[in-house]
Amino acid sequence: MKKYEELDITDPFIFAKVMSEKELCKPLLENILNIKIRDIVYVDYEETIQMTAKSKGIRLDIYVEDDDNTVFNLEMQTTTYKELPKRSRYYQGIIDLNMIEKGESYDILKESYVIFICTFDFFEKGRSVYEFENVCLEDSEIKLNDGTHKIFLNTKGDKSDINEELKSLLEYFDGSEPESELTRRIDIKVIAARKNERWRREYMSLQMEMNLKYREGLKDGEEKGQENTNKLIKILLKEKRYDDLEKSAQDIEYQNKLMKEYKIID
Repeated sequence: MKKYEELDITDPFIFAKVMSEKELCKPLLENILNIKIRDIVYVDYEETIQMTAKSKGIRLDIYVEDDDNTVFNLEMQTTTYKELPKRSRYYQGIIDLNMIEKGESYDILKESYVIFICTFDFFEKGRSVYEFENVCLEDSEIKLNDGTHKIFLNTKGDKSDINEELKSLLEYFDGSEPESELTRRIDIKVIAARKNERWRREYMSLQMEMNLKYREGLKDGEEKGQENTNKLIKILLKEKRYDDLEKSAQDIEYQNKLMKEYKIID
């Protein structure tokens, strides 16, 4: 965990605070999508969206919509996870359900973009921008036109085919000094955010909450693991499999194999 004064634009907390400024978020979106947006409004800013008590809630970094009835979800991603594409799918689905939860017609669903700004090349093809839409496999010229878009930006990709402002933004997100007017304005806001005592307290409270959940998860995992180990010991002792008992105590993979054999774990 970094000290608050060491956080930069790639920290999701700082990113969310900085992009809560319309004058910074709007031009960022314009340069990512290479379009002009007249205005944006913030929807459920930094709120957790959870459709049911048992569903997995998501805490959106930035969730805005423009005056043309289009929704944008911006996320900063600094750690590569193999399930990142499915995470984008889940975000898109939850956003759609959030729009239509009161049972309106499907026509109410808005054009939506889920955008991940990644400090790594998830697809390992060297591109700076990977944009996905649903298309027909038999004829790629046929689009489903369901209004969904998923974009993965790569700060380390080839920037020869993107506009100069987006190039400057990706380089800045990758750790370079701010070069353009927009990146300098963002950097000034980052510096100001580090000095904001209210945000510092909010960040520390959030980290404490996350650490508590992490420790509770470890504790639950340890208790479950010990419970499973005790079950295996009792079975091996009952069946007088002393050699297996000794080997399982020294080799965790062999222990797991025995637990599966006795259907203690799947």
